[in-house]
Amino acid sequence: MEYPQLPESWARGLDSLVFSATVQGPLTALAELGSVAAPSDCVYCRSPDAVMCRTCRGAFRAATVRPFEAQEGAESLPLDPGGEPLPVMAAGIYSREVSAAVLAFKNRQRVSLAGVLGPALAGALRLAVDRFDSSVLLVPIPSTRLARAHRGYAPVDVLLAWIQRRALLPPSTTSARLLRVRPGPPWAGAAQKSKGRRARAGSAVKMVLLPHPRIPDRPVLLVDDVLTTGATLARAHHQLQAAGVRVEGAVVVAATAAPRHHEGSDLDEPGPIGADTPAGGRAADPAFHDFPPLA
Repeated sequence: MEYPQLPESWARGLDSLVFSATVQGPLTALAELGSVAAPSDCVYCRSPDAVMCRTCRGAFRAATVRPFEAQEGAESLPLDPGGEPLPVMAAGIYSREVSAAVLAFKNRQRVSLAGVLGPALAGALRLAVDRFDSSVLLVPIPSTRLARAHRGYAPVDVLLAWIQRRALLPPSTTSARLLRVRPGPPWAGAAQKSKGRRARAGSAVKMVLLPHPRIPDRPVLLVDDVLTTGATLARAHHQLQAAGVRVEGAVVVAATAAPRHHEGSDLDEPGPIGADTPAGGRAADPAFHDFPPLA
């Protein structure tokens, strides 16, 4: 059975309207207001009266205090001519307080957690950006139209806006939306679960350039919330590289790959926080963000 799909021109027009700053600004503000005003328990330990309690915030900060190179644990990342995967800087491992904060921020309307996740992402971004002599453009991985309509905001866009409002990155580092997601058939989500990782990477939703994008003449870093296999970053990389964009790497809040000495373990089991060489990657330079305490 074939399902009707909007003409491509209609889909682009709808994207331009719904995802515009005019519409998304008020929607995000309303989500933030609701997140702050609504009664909330800690997203990790469930203690009352705080979206993340002081103890769990401290544990989160410790778990993201040393960004690391996470590309070695992501099998679907694109490879350069020498066979090296696209470099990816991650703020922390996707487990415990980190995964709880990311999931609540994305799926439970806890937009106020931008004040927890933002500094972690900013620290990883600054390490990645400082490796370039020129200015860098940050390109967020887009949400699907359905996910964005359901949430009322795009999580990565909200985090980048939080960081930029506080000038936590060099002034020459800016961001731009160059990509959107073209949805696949309605049955694709269920079918994906029965496929292997590489098969899923090839048949998932398609990422395409926005209409008439201005191609940057400077290095680009992709920005996403979580790195798993790297298939999403690979799709974005393919589209941008084909358009002549120089994609030099990616930065994420968290990576799911386990530390080498814990391969095969459950990522949600308690373990050392803030280890020197996490997630199967190489520890990054120890210099890190020295931001004010979280509000």
